[in-house]
Amino acid sequence: MRQHGMLELAVLGLLKERAMHGYELRKQLGTMLGPFWQVSWGSLYPALRRLAKAGAIDKDEQPVPKRPAKRVLAKTSKTSKTSKATSGRRKTVYKITPYGDRMFTEMLEETAAAVDAEHFTLKLAFFRYLPPETRLTLLERRRAYLQDKLAQFKANVREYKERVDSYTLSLHNHGIAATQNDIEWIDELITNERNLVKPAARTEAGALPIE
Repeated sequence: MRQHGMLELAVLGLLKERAMHGYELRKQLGTMLGPFWQVSWGSLYPALRRLAKAGAIDKDEQPVPKRPAKRVLAKTSKTSKTSKATSGRRKTVYKITPYGDRMFTEMLEETAAAVDAEHFTLKLAFFRYLPPETRLTLLERRRAYLQDKLAQFKANVREYKERVDSYTLSLHNHGIAATQNDIEWIDELITNERNLVKPAARTEAGALPIE
């Protein structure tokens, strides 16, 4: 189960790029964030209502163009002009407000949830909206959590190795390998962020940036 606020963060992040209607939002959640984010309408629309009630997004009702029938396309250009009429249906387009923009930034910068894998993955998808210093803080917090997790895995193996079956031992070993891979990945991201932070710090101090 996703923690409260995660879907709202994802929606605001997508609307920060451009206004979208509900179907497009649902599609983009899966396209950008992976199959895991194929959210149901029963989850998406309540989240949109909460954001609208909070003043984080605005709703705009737009007419839906009428789709011309095939036989209409074969007629004269005069007839084709009438095909631009609306169908009578309307769709709701959502766009982020200035308050929603601030709300998104505050949620993205919040570091307490960075240890949670699902929450961290979501934040990482929108890292481009954060300054390097904040990204570095989130990455270091995530690495510290993973290092503690790795130490616990190794301690469990040492303590219970003689008392568990081969399947349980294999599961622990898999956890160790996966966590080590995650730490290596985070270390690489941290190195990249530090390379961004250091030139910026030197520039602020009056030195020339490294080209």
